[in-house]
Amino acid sequence: MDKEVVTNAIGGLEKIISKAKRGLREVEYETFGGGDDLGGYENPRDAMAFNLQEAFEHLIVVLEAAGMCETRTTLVARWTELEKQKEGLRHTKQFGDFEHLDSPALEFLERIISALRMTISNEMTSEEAWTLSRLEVVLKDTAVIMHRRRVEPANELQLQEIMHEYLELIFPDFRKSVQIGGSIKTFKPDCGIENVKAAIEFKIAHTKVEAVRAFSGIVEDTGGYKGSPLWTRFYAVIYQAKPFLSGGKLESDMQRIGATTWKAFLVNGDTTKKIPRKSRPKKRVPAKKDGRSLPS
Repeated sequence: MDKEVVTNAIGGLEKIISKAKRGLREVEYETFGGGDDLGGYENPRDAMAFNLQEAFEHLIVVLEAAGMCETRTTLVARWTELEKQKEGLRHTKQFGDFEHLDSPALEFLERIISALRMTISNEMTSEEAWTLSRLEVVLKDTAVIMHRRRVEPANELQLQEIMHEYLELIFPDFRKSVQIGGSIKTFKPDCGIENVKAAIEFKIAHTKVEAVRAFSGIVEDTGGYKGSPLWTRFYAVIYQAKPFLSGGKLESDMQRIGATTWKAFLVNGDTTKKIPRKSRPKKRVPAKKDGRSLPS
């Protein structure tokens, strides 16, 4: 097996798979209903099938280039069987008695891509494991840190400034400026810990709508952040004023979209509510010589 070929291709394959998972997730919402549906595809079942076919076509080229001819043959044979099932690549099945759908084609591709990633992954050192463990503790304690500082953040910038201060004190390799280059645009996470290649995003949500929007932003980031050799681990913290989203559901959805290199944490803490523009008091112009003033 040519590991260099696999290493170069794995990020792109996972990005396509994440789109297929997004389609499956929307099919699930259409089937069972749900208040947190992010939407996006006009016909999610067709979108899922399209992305699955694209992932398959890319994968057979990668396997051939990597010299994995037997695996390629197995993939093609199994894919022919999957295309013959009812509804072809659009086929889904319910998982037990739960409101959850599985795609046999998606599961099959995921197993192969997961196995490929395992063949190129490097073993984590004890120092890296300690650093990541410490980082996760700090991120989970974001609400505690805000409380101790007696700060009720009003926006992401205020939240980031305080967390950056703490992270910089704890981790010598903390970086405020992080860039992940893409073919079309450059992505800029909020900060990162360079020696463990961990990039970090902070989101704030005053309402349930904003919490869902924050998660939607993370979903988009999971695709854009892939493929960087400098940043390979990703963390997201959603700081919500109330427990709008479920931590278990968030974790399940992250797994569903194939965000294997991501960890997202929900923390609940007080926030300063934003004042709507219409509710803000009107400014007054300076008084004229006759003592009268006019509203702006």
